[in-house]
Amino acid sequence: MKKIILFIFISMIILSGCSNKDEKENYPVFEGTVVFKTDENDKYKFLVLQNVSKEDLENGNLEDFIELAQDQEASYYLVNRETYETIEVGQRVRITTGFDQLEPSPPIRTVVSIEKIND
Repeated sequence: MKKIILFIFISMIILSGCSNKDEKENYPVFEGTVVFKTDENDKYKFLVLQNVSKEDLENGNLEDFIELAQDQEASYYLVNRETYETIEVGQRVRITTGFDQLEPSPPIRTVVSIEKIND
């Protein structure tokens, strides 16, 4: 009897482990241009706007970017230090994020993966 219970228990663990698929392909993906970078209290983040002109990028400041963010898909993205140091303002990026979101406007999202886009 103990062997049967043990077999059922092990089978349940194996089956539940197999059913946990990587849901990465279901994560939201955003594209845009990094317009602002900040590192406050060892928290590294980018502000990314979906659409920004070269003129706005060159002449804008954070307040201007926040204003532009009201009319389009824009977010802050939390990144690690290494990523923060390798991506510059003006770089186009494709970001896969988790489902969590901090702050409502512009939202702050956690990055699952990020890649540079060469336009």
